[in-house]
Amino acid sequence: MNAFEAIATRQHNAIENFVRTLIELSGCSEAQARDVTHLYLRSKWAKLDSVGGRISVKHGAYLDTRAINRAIAITEEE
Repeated sequence: MNAFEAIATRQHNAIENFVRTLIELSGCSEAQARDVTHLYLRSKWAKLDSVGGRISVKHGAYLDTRAINRAIAITEEE
């Protein structure tokens, strides 16, 4: 595995782990969690660390159930 494949694998794993975290915190579906993940990354409310293989939110409030539910509502409007 070359360095680029390793980074791609870590990015994929980071997204999968974040999706699972959103599902555990809010009880949403996997599709909704993926949409929220993309919204958070696109809006820069979360940051993907490709080298470390992690996604971190800018503020812990973004992982609150109410914030996740509002993000789901935003993604459904799009």
